[in-house]
Amino acid sequence: MKIVAHHIPELDITLHQLQGTDLRIICIPDMEANWPVKALLGSLSDDELLEAAQQAPAGSMDVEKGTIRLNFNIYLIETPDYVALIDAGVGNQKNRPDRPAWHQRNSAFLDILAALGVQPHDVDYLINTHLHADHVGWNTVFLDDIWQAAFPNAAYIVPEGELTYWSQIHAENAEKTTLHGAFEDSIKPIIETIGFQAVPANYQICDGLTFEPAFGHSPGMAVVRLKSAELNILFTADVIHHPLQLSQPLAVSNFCKAPDQARATRMSLLENAAKERVIMAPYHFPLPVFGQVEGGEGIYSYVPFDVEITTKD
Repeated sequence: MKIVAHHIPELDITLHQLQGTDLRIICIPDMEANWPVKALLGSLSDDELLEAAQQAPAGSMDVEKGTIRLNFNIYLIETPDYVALIDAGVGNQKNRPDRPAWHQRNSAFLDILAALGVQPHDVDYLINTHLHADHVGWNTVFLDDIWQAAFPNAAYIVPEGELTYWSQIHAENAEKTTLHGAFEDSIKPIIETIGFQAVPANYQICDGLTFEPAFGHSPGMAVVRLKSAELNILFTADVIHHPLQLSQPLAVSNFCKAPDQARATRMSLLENAAKERVIMAPYHFPLPVFGQVEGGEGIYSYVPFDVEITTKD
């Protein structure tokens, strides 16, 4: 499997690209952060964290500082038939006072797309695996004093159970702070304009691209599978947050709505991924992201693919 690292000098960013015969998949980190490990995986003891860090890819965790590398990866898929984005990052200009790292950001995501030859009107599908604030930010941009769809020609796809759940929560929230404010600025504007295509969590989006149920972290969450004659790729959403969870798969994040269900979903995904040799495209893993799961019986490891270094002029 060929993974190429392109450095775009004018933006000072390196992107990892998986190249198929007639498609390419590019991981675009909307944000990279050093995150306090206990703020994400508070259920792990210090000894469990140390053991997991020793088995995770190099650089995944700074044991002395107690921090982990955490990305917010948007995936661009380009085929002869469609252009799709899997999840939508944190976004720009979003008011997130209770999440300082996400507050009023000014990232270069749209500039990166442009450098890759993709304009907003070129995107056919914007796929939200779930509706947490760090997955919907680029649903919208602030133009002409309003929040509006960032990709006006795209079908905005979301699992119907996820949209129903958070819509009800928001209707009951008098302060309208649902999802750190993301419902108001990144979800509601889509509902009120071009609309979401709310679909079952087990659904074929288009030929070779499907939702698969992955409930637990969020009530209606789905993962996305891209399958062709040569590739079987799983975009794992928040089923797995960090490589530490490969050797500690029972460790749930602090943000999982239904912890027992989240554990079961993760264990099933890891078992099947290891058996099927699926290519993984994790949302929150630091680079290098594309890889495969090895192991079984509740203990796994993540093996990233080798990356060929090139320069994009």
